[in-house]
Amino acid sequence: MKTLKFIFIFSTITGVFAGCKNDVASALLKGEPVEYEFTNAQLEEQFVEEGLVQQFSLTSNNGGNEAKIEALYIGSQDAIKTDTVILYLHGNLSSMNPYWEHAANLANVGGQHRFGVMMFDYRGFGNSEGASEDITDLVADAEACIKWLTERGLTYDRLVVVGFSLGAMPAAHLANNPTAIKCIHKLSIEAPQTTSTKLLQDATGLSLDGSTVTAFHYDIPKALADYKQDFLWIHGTEDQTASFENFKKVYDDFENPNKSSAELEGLGHDISIEMGFETYETLMLDFIKK
Repeated sequence: MKTLKFIFIFSTITGVFAGCKNDVASALLKGEPVEYEFTNAQLEEQFVEEGLVQQFSLTSNNGGNEAKIEALYIGSQDAIKTDTVILYLHGNLSSMNPYWEHAANLANVGGQHRFGVMMFDYRGFGNSEGASEDITDLVADAEACIKWLTERGLTYDRLVVVGFSLGAMPAAHLANNPTAIKCIHKLSIEAPQTTSTKLLQDATGLSLDGSTVTAFHYDIPKALADYKQDFLWIHGTEDQTASFENFKKVYDDFENPNKSSAELEGLGHDISIEMGFETYETLMLDFIKK
């Protein structure tokens, strides 16, 4: 069975993907069920109306390979037909739980519940079924969420996709050729890697191609090459998990007249939390209203 072998191996060696002392293998393969906790008790300052937090299941289909995935929506579902909605693709921790604060912050950008926010667990994460064996699995899961949103009235011009760390991979590949919607109107990626090959080389110090280790490939620069919609890159210069310098070159070479960046001196990997809500709010609100 194909797996994300290179992430298992090199996260253990370098901590490239892991943002905490977590068993990365168990985060990428189906493990014990988790108890989802999405209440104000888990938040420090940006509280939500708990009656507007709904957790549910939906079906993801990757070329006939179906899996039930778990999703979360913050906001009024009735407002999806008129609201701007942010789809948040989380990083490489074991479930949505550690990213609840990120999602709540996004819901309160510009005022409490200013935007609807959707988050989900990839296959094999949290209580989602199956395993994430390929980048197309991650993209299919995101597409399932977009399909759910469009069925409730969302149009492409009101969709913002935010991908953090691991989530930047499917976010970029989704932007290349979305099938559930006309286009990704606005794309923000936070603390991204670049390619599976570059990750392997950084982890080993060897000039190896990613295909020598795994069948799982991603290439964010290639995926973004033809993307001309609004794009925001956020990265801390002291990120020890995803190289700032690697993506700086990608950004500088990216020929998109609608690109913008926030290159934050001295900050690390958990960038949106480290910069503080007020700074993050200003940054995201300017991007969404652009």
